[in-house]
Amino acid sequence: MIPVHAGVGKNLKNAVEGNTMKIVIPGFSFNSISGGIKKNGKKDMGLLYSEVPAVVAGVFTQNWVKAAPVFLTHQNIQKGYIQAVLVNSGCANACTGKKGIDDAKRLSAETARILKISPDLIAVSSTGVIGEFLPVNKMSTQLPGLCHDLGEEKVEDFAQAIMTTDTVTKIAFRKKIIAGKKILIGGVAKGAGMINPLLATMLVFIVTNAAVLPRTLQSLLDEGVMRSLNQITIDGDTSTNDTVLLLANGRAENPPFSKKTAEKTGFKAMLFEVLAELAQKIVQDGEGATKVIEIKVKKAKSTEEAETIARSIAHSPLVKTAFYGEEVNWGRIIAAAGKTIFPLAFEKVDLFIEKIPLVKKGVNVAPHNEKQAQAILTKRNFTVTLVLNQGKREASILTTDLSPDYVTINAGYKS
Repeated sequence: MIPVHAGVGKNLKNAVEGNTMKIVIPGFSFNSISGGIKKNGKKDMGLLYSEVPAVVAGVFTQNWVKAAPVFLTHQNIQKGYIQAVLVNSGCANACTGKKGIDDAKRLSAETARILKISPDLIAVSSTGVIGEFLPVNKMSTQLPGLCHDLGEEKVEDFAQAIMTTDTVTKIAFRKKIIAGKKILIGGVAKGAGMINPLLATMLVFIVTNAAVLPRTLQSLLDEGVMRSLNQITIDGDTSTNDTVLLLANGRAENPPFSKKTAEKTGFKAMLFEVLAELAQKIVQDGEGATKVIEIKVKKAKSTEEAETIARSIAHSPLVKTAFYGEEVNWGRIIAAAGKTIFPLAFEKVDLFIEKIPLVKKGVNVAPHNEKQAQAILTKRNFTVTLVLNQGKREASILTTDLSPDYVTINAGYKS
């Protein structure tokens, strides 16, 4: 398995100035505006536009309760092309019945009319409070300004408009010359809480000027998401609105990438790096998080076993609060590992914080290493490794601690 942080930080000097990512992907433009959804008047509507219909791939929430925009966008991408993505924050338009669907269709149709494209080429996405209706009349009056003032350089504005409890924008960018063509990939994400992708109020939009075969694009996105966004968790909750869209407009005029050429030329690696970086940025910005922890499970009988046990540890409130309190309470980790459907032979188990052993073959050695382990727990980032010694498979999950600030943020989220 590729670690979720694989490639993170690579080539960032190409595009980073402070906390602002400067990216331009030929043929794509962006904008944002205040549509009157958020009470504080901040930007809450964003638009991503391609000057030509782009080949599209999508991955959506596996929650049985899905928001109206998820249904509509999933339907529209079946034809294989999307030209614009209308996103709002502050209201999830989830659990809103027929009215929610009608509202999403109305906004989609009005956007398409202004842009002079087919409504079938519009994807819609929402994030925010569940169970409330969109203020469609207010939003409609802002659509002309949103559509007419698009700019290639307005990625940061778009990223700000889709934030909810996020404290920073999340943008990633890669570029490479492939067969004489400059290939660029840029991605924008939002998400800080309700993150346990089964794919979480997590939204991710990735664009590239490359030409990619439609089946290849979906295959690459499926695999890339499984290796990155599906290997993170903040609080174990999966949202009603998760959406990841990948648009390829072909402006690079390269021979369309197949699965084979995407891997051979490095396009696949570029895409996976963007996904991995966005995944890590989501965890780094976890609601109330003071620490980011990678949970590794090694020498399991199967990858499923390793991932299930790693996720069980990562989700445990007792483990996460111990991390926040910087407590070397390894018993909580073992207990969380032992509560899954997969049998765990404790007498075989090794447990480490970084390279410091806490348990060796089921024997407590933590007292001998307490000070070293304690010092590691004070750091912002560290790794916990559980070695089952039962097989040859492994998996890792990136997670956060659980702080009082997480409770405060979510106790007052709606207000």
